[in-house]
Order: sequence, then C-alpha cells, then structure tokens
Amino acid sequence: MAADGLSSKALKVKRELGENTPLLSDEELMGLSVRELNHHLRGLSKEEVARLKQRRRTLKNRGYAASCRVKRVCQKEELQKQKMELEWEVDKLARENAAMRLELDTLRGKYEALQGFARTVATHGPPAKVATASVITIVKSGTNQAAYS
Repeated sequence: MAADGLSSKALKVKRELGENTPLLSDEELMGLSVRELNHHLRGLSKEEVARLKQRRRTLKNRGYAASCRVKRVCQKEELQKQKMELEWEVDKLARENAAMRLELDTLRGKYEALQGFARTVATHGPPAKVATASVITIVKSGTNQAAYS
C-alpha cells in the first residue's frame, strides 16, 4: 500500500513500446518509501531504474535546498532583530555611562573642594566664626536628579 492509501498497482502507469511517459509523477516518486519505490521499479531496465532513482534524488535535494534557504532567511531575520536589540542596549548603556561620568565629575569637584578646605583648616586652624546660615544650590542634571552643593 502507498502512503496515500492507493494500491501500488494504481500508481504504476503502463508503458507502451516506444512511449516516453514517466512511470511515476514527481509527487509520487518523492512520496514513496524506498520499499514501495523498489516494488514499482521491478521489471524495468537498469538504465530506467537508475534514471528514476536519480530523478528522485534530484527532487529530494531540491526540497532540502529550499528548506535550507527558508531556514537561512529566518535565521538572518532573527539575527538582525537581535542586532537591533543589542544596538539599542549599547546606546542605553552609553547614555547611562555619560550620566554617571557627569555625576562622578561633580562629586570629584566637591571632594577636591572639601580637601582644599581640610588643608586650609589643617594649616590655619578652624575659622574664627562659622557662618550661621548656609546656602543650598540645587542644580538639575541631565537625569533630573538634584545635585546639592
């Protein structure tokens, strides 16, 4: 029995002398198992058997090549999507890095000012009069966080 339920005799096309019609259609040739194909090829010349088997191999290779092309296209699209996501991530991290560098520079400036003040206090002693009022300056940074000085 063939895979589609038809008897193997129904698939076989009789061949008249001198007629050059194929024994099996391409779909039938590809759909048959090796056992069914060999059953259909009984009684044919070696050349005809070789020709049909080569035709089957060619058709199967075409199918494999087509599926590989589809797989390659899908893989390429997936890799392009991943590339875009990674580029977005790199941009985001670069922005975060720039904001952190700005904050680091601000903190470094404050640290150096405090060190200078500490050196002044160490060499000249504490100031005679400490200011009773202090001024707080609020500066908005690019990340909408307030920096106090």
